[in-house]
Amino acid sequence: MRSRRPHHDERVVVLHLPYVTARLEMAPPPKDDGRHLGPVPIPSAKMTAYYIGLGTLAAVEAIEWPIAAALAVGSYVAQRTRATATAPR
Repeated sequence: MRSRRPHHDERVVVLHLPYVTARLEMAPPPKDDGRHLGPVPIPSAKMTAYYIGLGTLAAVEAIEWPIAAALAVGSYVAQRTRATATAPR
């Protein structure tokens, strides 16, 4: 029984078991643009303006706080997902 076979890419592991062969692949880390404040990455100027705008709309009660929070979280997740999906392999 072979448990691990080396592969040309270090992010891929092929597991050979009786009746099953599993190929495990790890996504590359997100691209680091170098803008950090300690361990926290700083968003781009465009996204910072977007978050400030959402906060302002919520502060003047043009939109509700939960809606502003949902929009901010959704845009953050979409941005991070798009960055990892378009990263070269």
